[in-house]
Amino acid sequence: MVCYKRKPIVLPPPRPLPANINIEVWHINETGEWFTSYNDYLKRMDFYMQHQFTCEITGTSFLTFFEALNSEETQFRLVEEKFPLKLREPVAKFVHFNEIRRVDLLVEQVYARFKADFYPGERVYVRRKADKLHRTAGSDELLEKPTPSLADNSQRSYVVKEKARFNAVVDVTAQQVVKPAFSKYMITEEFGVNSLMVGEQDIYRDRSTFTKHLIKCFCKITLRRASSKIGAPLCVKDEYLVMYGLTLEWPASMLKFKDDLPELRNGNNSKNTQKGSPMPSNQIPQDSKRPAENSGKSFETKRPKNINGNTSAFPLPNDFASDDPIQQYNGPNKALDRAFYYNEYLDHVPFDQPGKRFAHMYKLLEIYQFCQTFGKILILAPFSLDAFISSLKCTDPKETVNISLKASLNLPLPDKKNPIKLEESKDNDLGEFYDRIEKRSPGVSKFLKSQSSPNVSYKVSVSEVFDFDALDDVASNGTSLIVECFIALERLFIDEKGEWRCMVMDKWYDEDELTTKPESKEKKDAVADENSEKQKNEENDNIHDPEIDDLLERCLNFRKLSWSERLSKRHFKNGFWIIVLLGIFQDCMHLPMYTAFVHKFIKAVVPSEGSATHLNKVLWQNFCQNLSLEDKIRALWILVDIASNFSLDIKLYIEDTLEVCTQIRSEKLKLSKRLKSEQSTLSLLSTSEAAQNVSPESLKSKIESHQASIDEINQDREYLTQKLIENDVRRLKSLGVDRNGNKYYWQELSGVQRNIKEGCTYCGSGRLWIRGVSKKDAEKLLKVSANEVEMWQMLANQSSIEKATAEVFKIIKLEDQSLVYVDKDEKTTLMNPNGTINNVIQFSPIQKKVVDETPGRVLLSESIWVSIDKPEDVDQLILWLSDDVTSDQTLAKQLRAIKKPLIQSQQRRLSHLGVSSSLDQGQNLLQKMNENEISEADMKSCQINEEEQTLNDEEELEDIAREIMELDDSSKTRVTLNRIRELEERRDYLLNTRTFKGHANKLHVRAQRKQAIIEVENKVKKQEAALNEYLSARIQRVNPTEKVWTNDLARKLWDMSLYMGAVGKPLVRNKLSVKERIAEIFNGMVSSHQKKS
Repeated sequence: MVCYKRKPIVLPPPRPLPANINIEVWHINETGEWFTSYNDYLKRMDFYMQHQFTCEITGTSFLTFFEALNSEETQFRLVEEKFPLKLREPVAKFVHFNEIRRVDLLVEQVYARFKADFYPGERVYVRRKADKLHRTAGSDELLEKPTPSLADNSQRSYVVKEKARFNAVVDVTAQQVVKPAFSKYMITEEFGVNSLMVGEQDIYRDRSTFTKHLIKCFCKITLRRASSKIGAPLCVKDEYLVMYGLTLEWPASMLKFKDDLPELRNGNNSKNTQKGSPMPSNQIPQDSKRPAENSGKSFETKRPKNINGNTSAFPLPNDFASDDPIQQYNGPNKALDRAFYYNEYLDHVPFDQPGKRFAHMYKLLEIYQFCQTFGKILILAPFSLDAFISSLKCTDPKETVNISLKASLNLPLPDKKNPIKLEESKDNDLGEFYDRIEKRSPGVSKFLKSQSSPNVSYKVSVSEVFDFDALDDVASNGTSLIVECFIALERLFIDEKGEWRCMVMDKWYDEDELTTKPESKEKKDAVADENSEKQKNEENDNIHDPEIDDLLERCLNFRKLSWSERLSKRHFKNGFWIIVLLGIFQDCMHLPMYTAFVHKFIKAVVPSEGSATHLNKVLWQNFCQNLSLEDKIRALWILVDIASNFSLDIKLYIEDTLEVCTQIRSEKLKLSKRLKSEQSTLSLLSTSEAAQNVSPESLKSKIESHQASIDEINQDREYLTQKLIENDVRRLKSLGVDRNGNKYYWQELSGVQRNIKEGCTYCGSGRLWIRGVSKKDAEKLLKVSANEVEMWQMLANQSSIEKATAEVFKIIKLEDQSLVYVDKDEKTTLMNPNGTINNVIQFSPIQKKVVDETPGRVLLSESIWVSIDKPEDVDQLILWLSDDVTSDQTLAKQLRAIKKPLIQSQQRRLSHLGVSSSLDQGQNLLQKMNENEISEADMKSCQINEEEQTLNDEEELEDIAREIMELDDSSKTRVTLNRIRELEERRDYLLNTRTFKGHANKLHVRAQRKQAIIEVENKVKKQEAALNEYLSARIQRVNPTEKVWTNDLARKLWDMSLYMGAVGKPLVRNKLSVKERIAEIFNGMVSSHQKKS
């Protein structure tokens, strides 16, 4: 039986025929399964084609299901054809409840026991060494004839007719065996009448019929483990007991290995099945006498199937409520308390904050994973998920608008020629941006307005004019990363020679509709032709839209250069890459899953009127302005989807990577053997006998040398393990599911580099992702209908998750943190304010999920993705999973295995970003605002008092002196002389009224007032800076001028980016061949022995 992850697969029974049998189905011949849905057929075939199956007979692993099935059939047929039929029963009786527990040792024992033991009915051959044989016949004449020699009979086949067993001859006096026990055989010619009497040393079997391989295959086919206890013996399977005349009666010496009360255990299994354990409805019932195989360890028990026989990716978790009163509920998942999600603006916001979620989060993560995994073939340097999102947001002009706060004093300060004034903004504009800030980060607008005081006021300042020249400078406006991703994927379609490397299929076949079979062949052909013609016309109408064709005609041959030729010449700069993108979309527009979006994309990007002289720049501006972030992600995802399915370069890279991984595993095996040898040698050197033969100095030197070799080997093994992880380019798999059906992912699990050198830019996701339960799993696990799930999802998108939960499932959260179920006028408490649950009532599965996740954080949709960013939350999650002993512990084991690199990744990300919580940001803001608070005393100290008012005389004297000098230089007229006389009189009066002491005091008061004005102005600036820092952190505004990534790989190969048109022979080789990649990996090893090998 084929095994999957060491568990035998039990194929589902035949499905009942549908009501309409005149339908086309997809059939798997090997298993007998059939499907009415092509997608279900593909899913099942994809499962069967995984290299995770094992041939139970030979033990060969890493096979597909069909390879393992063929291997088992081949070995079974080999046993049937070769292994002697008459020898099977003795061998079966010998191995039945044998004291040897290991199959390999049992094979050796069987081979030694039956090599010279023959049984009636077996075909044998006579050896040539014997001189004479006693001819047995019925007449004296035959006895008188000479015995034929063995040379004449060496190639003849004989059949054993009778067997006589003689005991050993023992000398009783000396207690010695004179002659050991032996057997005599009467054999007859298989195709003759002559008979011979021979000994066991004179005959032999055909070498091909009795080998250790055949014995092992026979044991694998015939035997099973007698019980589930450790050390249990092997016994013959139930179906062969009658055939070989055996029973399941246990020997007295082995009764301790017998299962205790198997009936009670079967009853527990049935109870778990009724409670929702993963026993499928189409499970083949097994014999109750086989407790070892009925204990829930078969493949079908672990992975339930739907009606079409499709296997889910993970076992459904058990319920957390158990019938055992000792088992206590371990509380909700506290790791979700500080989880985050991405809203429609791709802001990283807390999970419990209401808002619209980013619709294509799965596509965004798939794009990032694809670019990281195949970065070498795409010519993309590694980058972080945060950098990718920031670059995407930089393509939206609204995201790069500078929204800031300006502060002003409500009372003007004296001595300021140009006092601080706020630019007057229209009320509509203020309201719009306040609403926008409030929408992106609820509560921020109210908090900012609350900071205004009688002395200081704040207003929003917005840079209304967007600089399109800055948008065209891709290298310095923050969009280089997302543009490089587009260009890298476009390069996969056509190479520099103009040859296509990614051929999109001409026809896409959807699932066939169920149609009745026509009565006659003629009618069938007529209807088929009519339907085909009608369907073809409809497809042409949908695909060939005249408006779309006109728009594309203006772009694809811009400046008399086709988009394919432009792609082969690598002309991407200044927006020409969008023309190439439009050409690729035109080539895949006939695929129905892309058609609607491609039409939308073309209408949004291509200008509708006139032929622009700078069409390439207009396309880029329209791309940034007219497309949402979700549209841009979907456009990029289409390229990823096509490349992953049709790109020849990606396919070859995957095949080469599999070979690279094989060689790495081979080197790891060699290292393991070397390590064992070094450890053995070191152990011998450490013994007292070895120490006596050599001097202490020499012994110490040898021990240190071998210990150094062991350390190097261990270091190389760890290094090769990391290289295996980096070269695992298979699709990212989930770590497992929790008891509520949520799936967990870690993007650094495989295909990317984990160990980053010190000083290098952080590249990774740095998060543990949680995806909500799917609709199908919700129906099975949570026992909710599809209509309820759809209604909940619709309400959650329109309002909030908490309101959707209250409306659909009638569970609300009160102010005292308790959860109640409201049914009409009756309220039932589910969870008390102290966090304990109500054990009196029986919880439904959906109620258990809501209690676990709280009404405002229910994960009831595959489109809901949340992330865990903090290391302490990972510890909390592992603890929560480990405490729940009733559910599957696969996820907990996986998280414990990757805990160290996962936490390191999170710490590197937090250190790189300098992220702090919104609570800490608010506290820091309040602290800075309190430190720089402007009081009434501060404002009063800035005003001019009566004492300081007299200091204005000093300024008047300076003005008088300046005017007198100007009049002296001018022509002397009567008016001038009179003015000079008046000024001199005023000067004399002021000089006579001032005293030195009073003047000094007045100067000191003025200096203090000016210093107070400076301090107030500094406080206003610090308040403004603190508020803007808080605002930027909360609304997560991107900084286009900040350079977060450079395509170092492209610059290394061509000394320029892909956007600038990297083409031609690279400066250095991009090591993509198997030989080069293996050499590069082995050169990084420490052990010199491995380098040479």
